[in-house]
This record gives sequence, C-alpha cells and structure tokens, in this order.
Amino acid sequence: MKPIVLLVALACPLQAELIAAFQTTRGEVLATLQFDKAPKTVANFITLAQGTRARVDPLTGTVTHSPLYIGEKFFRVINDPGFKIAQTGSGTGNNSGGPGFTFRDEFDPTLTHVPYVLSMANSGPNTNGSQIFFTGNATISGLDHVHTIFGLVTDPSSRSVIDAILAAGNDATTIGNVTFSRTDAAALAFDEHAQLLPVCSGLAGMLSVSPGVASTYILKAPQTPGSVLQAFRSPDLSVWSKLGEIYQGTGLSGAESITLDTASLPRAFYQIPLVTYPDALAPASLADRTLVTGLFDSQTITFHFDSTGTGGTATYSNTPDQPITITDVSYQPSPYKATWIISTDTFNPLRFRGTLETETDSFVIGSNTSDEWTGFYWSALSSGTLSLSK
Repeated sequence: MKPIVLLVALACPLQAELIAAFQTTRGEVLATLQFDKAPKTVANFITLAQGTRARVDPLTGTVTHSPLYIGEKFFRVINDPGFKIAQTGSGTGNNSGGPGFTFRDEFDPTLTHVPYVLSMANSGPNTNGSQIFFTGNATISGLDHVHTIFGLVTDPSSRSVIDAILAAGNDATTIGNVTFSRTDAAALAFDEHAQLLPVCSGLAGMLSVSPGVASTYILKAPQTPGSVLQAFRSPDLSVWSKLGEIYQGTGLSGAESITLDTASLPRAFYQIPLVTYPDALAPASLADRTLVTGLFDSQTITFHFDSTGTGGTATYSNTPDQPITITDVSYQPSPYKATWIISTDTFNPLRFRGTLETETDSFVIGSNTSDEWTGFYWSALSSGTLSLSK
C-alpha cells in the first residue's frame, strides 16, 4: 500500500495554486499567483484580465469592462546583465497609461525580486494600477519593498519564454490571452471581488453650458466621500485629453457641481467617470483634528487644528510648554496620501508629505517626509511617522 499512498501524495499540489497562463507570440508563460500574500494585487490582475471589474480607459475616459492585457505589447524591455524586466499592461502602449485608479502596496518579506517573478510597476508608494513586469534571470534587490510581487514563474519552459521576450526588445512580443486555473479548495475559495478594490462607474448628472464662460457638470447627487471624480474632453470624439480630477476625502460629501472648462471650443464632448475607494484614508477636512508628525528621531510636532481646519496651535516636543500659533494651512489629499504645508508664527513654513497606511478606531496612521521653506526652495528636514485623529 505504501507505493499507492506515495502516488496519491505526488498527485496533489504541495500548496494552493492559482495559475495565470499568458499566451504570447513567443510562447506560454505560467505564473503562480500569490493570492495569500498579495490578495489585492492578485484580485486586481484577475478582474482586469477577465474584464469582470470596470476600469477607466486611459485614452478616452470611458468606463469599460474590456479585458485589459489582451493585445498588449511588452513596451518596456530592459535586458542588461543585472537588470532584466519586461513591462506591459498600460492600455496605451507606453508607460503613461493605467486603469484609472490606484491601490495600495502589498509587501511580503518572503517575496523578493529573485529571478523570474511577476511584479507591479508603479510611480511611487501606493500607486499600483495595471502595469506589470516580469523579471529575467537576475536578482534585482533594489526593487524589494518598492514594487509588489504577486507571481512566481518556476516552470523552465516559461522562463525560457521570458528570456526570449527580453532578447526581442521593446514592442516585439504581444499578449494574445490570459487565462486562469485553480488547483484546490483554497485557490477556488479566493474571491477576487471581495478585496476592497476601487470601483469605477459613470456619474449621473447634467451638462450646463454658457458659451465662452463655463461648461458645468451638475451632479444628480453630491460626490461621495472617498471618491475621485475625473473629467475627459474631446473636440471630435476622436482625440481625448484628461482635464483633471477631484478627490473627495472621507467624512464629508462633496460638491454638487463642477466646472469643467471655459466652454471656449466650438464644440466639446465629455466623459465623467467616478472612482470610489472603499479603503480611502485621507479625510476631506482637517477641522478639529490633531496631526502628530515625527521629526528628527524621537522628536515630534503636534498640530491641533481649529474648527476651520486652517488654523490652530502646535507644540514642539522639545518645548512642550511653548504653544505655537498656526497661521495658515494648505492641505492636498488623495486616497492614500496627503500633503500639508503649515505656516506658524515661529517656524518657517513646513511641508509634510504623508503616506497613509492604516487606521484604528481613532487614528489614521502612516509615515511622512518633512521639508522647510527657506524662502527660495524646500530644504529636506527628516522623515518619521504620522498619526491623524479622526
């Protein structure tokens, strides 16, 4: 009976596996997706590849369910001895595109950029979208905990295909299809639609135009908290440009109308997509909140904002008995980031650029880098933690 038991054991997978199969013009690449270590990233990739979650087309601003990676080329290929990557998934054929939203990093200490991994391209912390890259037969330690790894390529034939993609260079390889298979109950149980990823949708409203004055979009309901409203415009339904976007922080509903432009074109068409972030952290207002920023090792500055969110008092940990008057506050939030420029009657203006990482019942918690305005330029001070009361 022992040989039978051994055969049964070998027939079962050693771990739960969710496999992505990339069909390319140079062959098939199989990647084992790390859904237990990077669930948001894996869910985002699956739903974009299958078209089961909406995205914003970067070329037109249209909210679409069109599967993303099919037909995409590897537009950025680097095949240097110590740095080998093949990047794709922009929706534009270059590195300017994406799905119209971002989501947070997922770093796991057991996943590093050893040879042949699948990882997320980004433009800074918590800016993952749809762009992905394979690494080749080189370890790239400088990418660890900077880019989220969500797949491993262990199959020798798949690695050979990646080598061929790298050797071919930019735009020489196209993805024909991406399919998925799940080997056991754990992989089957993974729900890619339950990972609190951003939700893209249209935005009900009415366009009001005063020629030469303003094109205004009147929303059917105020912009929802934790959402980003985007605006695209075309003069001819052929070439589209993005006019901008507005983030409405948590805690408060947003405006009921937005001015799109000055209505100076002979004619114009608009797309107004909305992206809602279920896990957005940046609040709409600083009113009656307390911000504690780490500065120079164990030192801190604590800002107590008043009911307007633009004034209040501050306390420096080295001189806690000497309150400082806040004279002005500039606050620029986005779902997972915020920038504060705070002027006082004591210090030069200080700028804190915060990455918002998690929350408790009472606080939003993250990290920050700080700068001081010298009168001519921002001079770097230090970095540290931050906490913002709810």
